[in-house]
Amino acid sequence: MESGGQPLRSLIISTWRSGTTFLGEVLNAVPGNFYHYEPFLNYGIVQIRGTPESDNVLKTIKKMFLCQYNDMNDYFEYGKSHWHQFSHNTRLWDHCKFKKELCTDPDFTSRFCKLFPFQSMKVVRVRLRLIKQLLQDKELNLKVILLIRDPRGVMQSRQHRNFCQPAPDCWKPELLCADMISDYVAAGRLIQEFPDRIMALRYEELALNPNTTSYSILKFLGLGVTSSVDEFLHLHTNIEVAGVSSTFRVSKAVPFRWKNVLDFNYVDEIQMTCKGAMDLWGYQLAHNATHMTSKEFNPIQEYSLKQ
Repeated sequence: MESGGQPLRSLIISTWRSGTTFLGEVLNAVPGNFYHYEPFLNYGIVQIRGTPESDNVLKTIKKMFLCQYNDMNDYFEYGKSHWHQFSHNTRLWDHCKFKKELCTDPDFTSRFCKLFPFQSMKVVRVRLRLIKQLLQDKELNLKVILLIRDPRGVMQSRQHRNFCQPAPDCWKPELLCADMISDYVAAGRLIQEFPDRIMALRYEELALNPNTTSYSILKFLGLGVTSSVDEFLHLHTNIEVAGVSSTFRVSKAVPFRWKNVLDFNYVDEIQMTCKGAMDLWGYQLAHNATHMTSKEFNPIQEYSLKQ
């Protein structure tokens, strides 16, 4: 790879508490993958929806996918006090967990990155419509996965995160659902223009059918199913390990947990705010508290991406 081969590059686009940590780890279970984990942690709890911030963000994504870590001082400075920025990249972390200055060395990171045939990245602060120029970039030959989650599940999960409450982009459902509509429109357009290089996926599909859905994702990305992927899925979808960032979950129990833990009045507020977004993405409304908690109520239905 270091002598000029082109890696397969994949980018996960989503928002906070939508299942990206789990999906990112599925891709990272593929041997030979270099994982660019959340490169914009230093931006704080904000959504990037346009210029001027998007200009720098898109340049950074391209530089990282090309393994060009020079002139990324803010990224490395942030990492010095937030080591999880690097530790999710298991291949990199194996080399620098005992010598941490390697993780903050742009020359080492650039050279190490170039050794890998696969690269993946997840971002939760950048909206899909901004990614078009990266899809147009023939040097990258990028594939993109848009991951969407029921806003009721997202808001329930965000209640457990201290970082969320001060930031309107995180605790206001109207902003979340406006982004869901924006992503729906962008996905419809981009899939028409780049039919083989963008996939839209609901988190619930991944959680309810983790193996089948993961295999479909890997096939879309041009990656094979390996024993390491199967082992990861077996270990991480059948047992519960405490912790809000844990990826060890009984996955079938996760997507609809909000039905039994949220107050219906709050759910109804989300639904009234988000009805347009929920209709587009195939999420059904709960009519009342009894309906919400009943086993007969299935919150997801079929949907289609339209122009």
